[in-house]
Amino acid sequence: MFRTMRRKVPWMLAFEVALVMRQQWRRLPAHDRARMAELARRSGGRWGRLTPDERADFRRIAKGLDLPYVARQMLPFGRRFGGRRR
Repeated sequence: MFRTMRRKVPWMLAFEVALVMRQQWRRLPAHDRARMAELARRSGGRWGRLTPDERADFRRIAKGLDLPYVARQMLPFGRRFGGRRR
């Protein structure tokens, strides 16, 4: 039983992060969401494929996601999923 719980825990955490990020994504204006998606597709996951202006635009939009809020939302899961502290 414990072995299966250990396998499921990272998925539960990933699901929780996805829910919180979805909330933040929906708070962005529609034009910013479209622009960020376009930049992510264009870069193909490689930061160097974007021009300096596009990178600045991506950073500006990412600041609107309020990542410190996401971190605060995930704080209760830190000890539960982080393993044993020594």
